[in-house]
Amino acid sequence: MRTFRFAARTVAIVLVVTLAAMTYPGAVLASMIVKLTPAPLVSSPAPSGVLPWLHVEHTKNGLPYIADDQRRLVLLHGAIPQGLIDFWNGTDPTNATPAPFYPIDPAAYDGQCPANSPYMPTPPLCQEDIAKMAAFGFNSVRLPLSWSLLEPERGQFSKTYLDRIAQVVGWAREQGMYVILDMHQNAYSRYVGAPAEGTAHLRYYTGAPAWATLTDGFQSKGYLNQREVNPAVLEADSSFWYDRNGIQDEYIAAIAFLAARFKDDSTVAGYSVFNEPWPGWSLSPGFEDLLLFPFYRRVIDAITGVSDGLPCWSGFFMPAVCGYRDLGVRDQRHLFFLDAGLLRELTDLPTHLGMPISSYPNQVLSIHAYTHFYTVDHILLNEAPDKANYPWGGYDQSYTLAEREAKAINAALFVAEFGNPPSEDPLLLANQAQEEERHRVGFAFWTWMDNCSGGWGMYDGIDCANHSPQADSSGCLRASRERLLARVYPRASADPNLTYHYDANAGTFSLDARGNPGDAATLVFMPPEVTGQVTTSGHATQSVDAPGDGSRLVTIAPSGGPFSVAVSAAPLALTGCS
Repeated sequence: MRTFRFAARTVAIVLVVTLAAMTYPGAVLASMIVKLTPAPLVSSPAPSGVLPWLHVEHTKNGLPYIADDQRRLVLLHGAIPQGLIDFWNGTDPTNATPAPFYPIDPAAYDGQCPANSPYMPTPPLCQEDIAKMAAFGFNSVRLPLSWSLLEPERGQFSKTYLDRIAQVVGWAREQGMYVILDMHQNAYSRYVGAPAEGTAHLRYYTGAPAWATLTDGFQSKGYLNQREVNPAVLEADSSFWYDRNGIQDEYIAAIAFLAARFKDDSTVAGYSVFNEPWPGWSLSPGFEDLLLFPFYRRVIDAITGVSDGLPCWSGFFMPAVCGYRDLGVRDQRHLFFLDAGLLRELTDLPTHLGMPISSYPNQVLSIHAYTHFYTVDHILLNEAPDKANYPWGGYDQSYTLAEREAKAINAALFVAEFGNPPSEDPLLLANQAQEEERHRVGFAFWTWMDNCSGGWGMYDGIDCANHSPQADSSGCLRASRERLLARVYPRASADPNLTYHYDANAGTFSLDARGNPGDAATLVFMPPEVTGQVTTSGHATQSVDAPGDGSRLVTIAPSGGPFSVAVSAAPLALTGCS
C-alpha cells in the first residue's frame, strides 16, 4: 500500500511539473516586460534617530547592491539569535498548540530576562543581547521567526507574538541596528511526527504549525544523520510547494500580517521569505525554477502589489506562470531576501536557471556559506576541510557563482548564514570572512548564542549537565569568534567598487576607494578590540567619533579622486575568556 501511494504521488508530481514547465516561459516574459518599479530613493538623510530606508541600487553593468538613502553601498554585519524560534520543548509533538517554552508576552522582558533553561537549544532573547551585538560592531540582526507561533491555528494570527517581534525591533532601533525578519524553518516542522525511538530528534525541527504539516503517514525518521533526509519531511515540504489544502496561501497571508505591522518602519531592512528551502520529492532545477522562485514572486506580488505573473486561482496548486493578488499591504520600501534552494548550500553550485523572478527592484539573493562543513565533501565523504578536493574552486566558488546568479535575477547578494564548529574557526570562519570582504557582501553569523557545550554560538553557553534553570544566559565569549568577527569594516561608501581588508591577527586594516566632490562620506567602523591609529590619505579628509565604549566611527569625506584609509598594527584588546 505504501509503495502504491508513493508511486501514485510520484506520477502526480511529474505530471504537475510537466504542466508547469510548459507554461513557465510566459511567466519569465511577464516578469521581463513589466516596467520596473522605481527604487525608493530619499533625497536627504533620514531624521535624527531614524534609520534610513535601504533599497537595492541597480547599476548599468555592475552587480546590484544594498544601498542607503544616499545611494551608498551598505554592508550589513550581524548575527542570528534563536530566542524567538518555536523549538520542540518536550511537549507532545502531536498537540496542535502547545505553549512555547519561553514566554512570547513582551511584558516578560520589560526590564528583565527570563531564566535560561538547559532543556532548550538556546537562551531567551533579551534586550541585553541586542546591546551586546551593537557593542560588538554589528549593525544588523537576522531575526528568525516561526510560522507555528505566528499562525498557531489556521487563520488565527498571534498579536502577542507580533508584539514580541516589535519589541525586539524596538530594541534594535535604539541601538541603530537593522532587523531582517526571517521566516525560519528547518526540516519543515516539529510536527512531522515522532519516530519509534522517541521525540528527541525533533529538537531542531522548526517551522510550520501542526495544521500545515501534511505528511500522509510517512515515517518520521532521519537518514544519513540528516534531519532533511526524512520521508515525513520530504512529504510535508512537497505538500507545501504544491499548496495542498491552500497551506501556501496561508503562509503568504502570514507574511502579509507581519508586513502590515512593519510597513512604515525603516528599522526593518526587509523580509527573509523562507529559510533553506528543501525541495521535498522534487528535483533541481525544476524545484527552484518551477516551484520556489514562482512562490517568491507570488509573495512579492501579495505584499507589494506589483502584480507580476498571470491572474490565477488560489487555494490549491498554482503553476509557475501564476502571480498573486494584492493583499492590501502595498509595502514597496522593504527588501525581500530570497534564499537559494538548500541544495545550493550542499554543492556551492547554482541549482536554478538564473532567470528574473519579479519586476520589484528590491530583491536580495541570500546564500548560506558552509563550505567544507555542509557541502558534499564533508557530509558524504567526511573529508577534513584542509584536505578536501571539493568544492573545486575552494571557498571562492560559492561567492563568484552567487554574484552571477544575483546579477542574472537582478538582485543584490547577501550571506544570510555562515558558521562552523568553534574548533574550525582558524580555517573555516577565517576563510569565509575573507571571501565576504573580497566580494563586498554583508553577512549574518549563525549563531549568536546557544546552550550546552559543542554549540556554534559566539558564546560557549551554559553548563547543561545539572538540568536546572540558569540566570546567566550567555556563558563565555569565545576569543576566536571575537578576534574574527569584531572587525574593522566600511559600513557605507559611495564607491561600490572599493576594496578593503582587515587582518584579524595584527589588527590592521586598509581601504582603497575613489570619490567625487559632493559624494556622501564613507563610514568605517572600528570595534573596541582594535586599538591601532587610523589615518586617511589622498583626496579625502577624516573625522573620528568615539562614543565612549571604546569603538570608533571614522567618517571619510571625499574631495575628488582616490583615497586610502589605514589602521596601524597594535595589540588587540580581546575580552573573550575561552
